[in-house]
Amino acid sequence: MAAVKAQEQDEKVERRGRKRMPPGARREQVLVAAEKVFAEKGYRAAQVTDIVERAGIGRGTFYLYFESKRDVFIDLVERYFSGFEAILKENRERLSGAGEGEKILLVWRENIIRIMAFHRDNPDLTSVVYREALGIDEDFSERVEELSRTADAQVHRELEILKQKGVLRPCDTELVASIVLGSSIYVIMQHLVGKKDADLGRLADEMLEYHVRALVPMEITFKMPGE
Repeated sequence: MAAVKAQEQDEKVERRGRKRMPPGARREQVLVAAEKVFAEKGYRAAQVTDIVERAGIGRGTFYLYFESKRDVFIDLVERYFSGFEAILKENRERLSGAGEGEKILLVWRENIIRIMAFHRDNPDLTSVVYREALGIDEDFSERVEELSRTADAQVHRELEILKQKGVLRPCDTELVASIVLGSSIYVIMQHLVGKKDADLGRLADEMLEYHVRALVPMEITFKMPGE
């Protein structure tokens, strides 16, 4: 039944002069629309009707790809953490090959900018995860916490690299990783998401200086980037 309705909708689209989308592109269209709807209306207020209207498709087409709004919401949460984790993994690899001295600071700063850029370029997805996913229900919260721990582990490994390079004071790197990640997300939500004129370089400089003052041994002096 759903397939028939979807076919009818596609035929209507074609009669309006548009081309029928490949399945992958259609699924992506639904995800993009859902991301906007959830960010604007919130998960509880959003309905499948809102998503299909935003995507310009029939309900049958929606159900070809997702079983419910919950299903598409979970897909968006997974998408966010997959992209974020990829950035963190690349950052760790970049830091590992950074060499010594002030080159480490330059890479550290660039890594912060890369994290900021990911969230700047995905404001709705970021809002969906941190303003909607947490606290909706036990299953959602558990999944977000599980994925957060994965991201936290990447930051922990990055701190261990800094420790091995001798530029990190003795500390509980696992605890500090949680502090660094948590404070970074707070800065992103308060000073980046929804701020079209946000200066990534300035944010990165402030965060880097804060981290250096807190984490680098006092006997080590660095010239901060831009000085």
